[in-house]
Amino acid sequence: MPQPQPDIGLRLHLKPYQRPHPPIGVAGVSANSETLVLAGERGYIPMSINFVPPRILKTHWEGVETGARRAGRVVDRTTWRIARDVYVADTDARARREAIGGTLGRDYRDYFLRLLPKLRGFDMLKVDPAMPDAEVTLEYLCDNIWIVGSPDTVARKLATLSDDVGGFGTLLVIAHEWTPRGAWERSMRLLAEEVVPRLSRAGAARSRAAGRGSSRSPRRPRRGRGR
Repeated sequence: MPQPQPDIGLRLHLKPYQRPHPPIGVAGVSANSETLVLAGERGYIPMSINFVPPRILKTHWEGVETGARRAGRVVDRTTWRIARDVYVADTDARARREAIGGTLGRDYRDYFLRLLPKLRGFDMLKVDPAMPDAEVTLEYLCDNIWIVGSPDTVARKLATLSDDVGGFGTLLVIAHEWTPRGAWERSMRLLAEEVVPRLSRAGAARSRAAGRGSSRSPRRPRRGRGR
């Protein structure tokens, strides 16, 4: 059992008292996370940390599937929860400026970018493992890891993230100190009222397109024949 590390907020996890216990969710961080293999084995809710790129996220779900096979379980991607730092504003330029210059940028500059060298280094933040550490800047994170932009841009980035990892069930939006509060409240309203409907419409359009494609398939059942 690791010793607590107060400087990075590491504490012990307590075993639940309830029998049966509430649903348990566990988060994976590094590539090929053994924690998520355990999630697959035991039926825990799999979650992925907020700052790793799709190349690592894909190994997280692979780990869940590996654990599930070991235990004879069947897993469903809709149970997978991916955390992301999300900030939405009226324009891309405004969103980028406020994200980097606000509490989101501050928390990475003063916490994550100081914490990670103590643990695993910057490799897990890199879309390309060969890129030098010096290129892992707030600007790089804003453009490649965070989900920042106008409603159209954020919807596109979330759709791309889903496509890149093969689909997932729930987006967990990381909460930072809401300063200035009005800007963060507006970001959440834009996410709920403008981004989510865009994603829903895009998903419905894909479903209709898939349906039209299948209807032209030569393998469709003949009329009067049961499926």
